[in-house]
Amino acid sequence: MNPIHEMNEKRKLIITTALKLFSAKGSAATSMQEIAELCGMSKGSLYLMFKSKEELEASTLEYCVYVLMDEMSQIEHETSLTSRERLHKQIEALLTHVAELKEFLRVQMRSMMMDDEQQRKEKCTPQQRDIEIRTLHWFKSKLEDLYGPEIEPYTIDLIMLTHGLFLSYVKIWFTEMPSLTVNKMASNLLQMMDYAAAGYLQQRPVPLFPLEQWPAWVAETQPDSAILRHPVHILKQMQDIASRELPAGQTRNDVLETIAILRQEIMEFSPRRAIILGMMRNLEGIALLEPMHSELQHIMDTMYNRFIQADSSNT
Repeated sequence: MNPIHEMNEKRKLIITTALKLFSAKGSAATSMQEIAELCGMSKGSLYLMFKSKEELEASTLEYCVYVLMDEMSQIEHETSLTSRERLHKQIEALLTHVAELKEFLRVQMRSMMMDDEQQRKEKCTPQQRDIEIRTLHWFKSKLEDLYGPEIEPYTIDLIMLTHGLFLSYVKIWFTEMPSLTVNKMASNLLQMMDYAAAGYLQQRPVPLFPLEQWPAWVAETQPDSAILRHPVHILKQMQDIASRELPAGQTRNDVLETIAILRQEIMEFSPRRAIILGMMRNLEGIALLEPMHSELQHIMDTMYNRFIQADSSNT
């Protein structure tokens, strides 16, 4: 087995094992020795992969986010659903993940609340910043699908409202009313968004948090930035265009097969750099796909920098 691929598989095993333990009894009650034993390795080998338990916790949380993002992306492509039904289903998916990771997330949220602003800035990784930016664009797009482009000035106000309601629902769900259902909470959250959006559009108040002054939005709209769509969205668009506009024949078949391989590899926990690079080269020089190819290349460089391991023997 390629040593890089073997390392990625070990890393995945450690993270998924830690996640199960953290979710079952919390991270404080889980030792690195216990994780190492369940992974069939020594504690010293575990510390070669993760320098501390805090680093492992951060990687585990990051893994959870990417798993959720992939699930959200799958729902986004359910064309039989309306925009509202898709968002409802995505909120349900988020709540379900939160319930499954209750003990682990409880500790993470408490830690984040105790950190001061400077500590949060120091802990924020490029991957976390990327997630923040992509989430902002995703939510803005959802609002415009539901309420039209005129809702744009109130994007941040509605994000704050929705975020606060979501956390309140989860807290009450966990502590006071376990009988609440995922469906009820998702429906109620969407209804509250409707009421707030209707009020904003009718009264047209000055936004408390103007979008054009929001740090993540300002950073994202710099000349050297690009809106980060999920790679699966881009590949789906490429697939549709290739199927519709490329002449029937071997070239179209090769392109569609390449896109399918890329999509499968991207969905892996540790995408292999050699496979990604090879498939991307196969798509070079196809004029119809060039804009999406460039966008996808940027996404790969940004989003998967942590997970696509450099393999100098293959490049």
